[in-house]
Amino acid sequence: MKNKFILIFILTVLVSVLGFSTEKPKTPRTQSLMLSGKIIDINSNEKLAGVKITCANCEKSFYSDLEGNFFIYLETSSTENLTLEISQIGYSTKTLYYKDIQANSGNLYIDLKSE
Repeated sequence: MKNKFILIFILTVLVSVLGFSTEKPKTPRTQSLMLSGKIIDINSNEKLAGVKITCANCEKSFYSDLEGNFFIYLETSSTENLTLEISQIGYSTKTLYYKDIQANSGNLYIDLKSE
């Protein structure tokens, strides 16, 4: 009887150890991006307020303030296909790709052309 309890105890410990020794699932790495800048009208150099900036990959939208300034904080798993779409009623939509963003070190000066 005593041997039976010892055997059950050893088997329980062994199963527990094997169950917890499996590899933990890897969580995808995220990258943080901080972007800021100003949005103006290309013809008049007027600062544009309320311009919508959408990150297609992140499913987030941001808006410029009354002075045309914006600040964006993004967390994304991949910057490979990262795009920002800048749109305002009465202006042509502009698309920025990660290469464009990276070339400006996150400080963007965006000019929109009226339609």
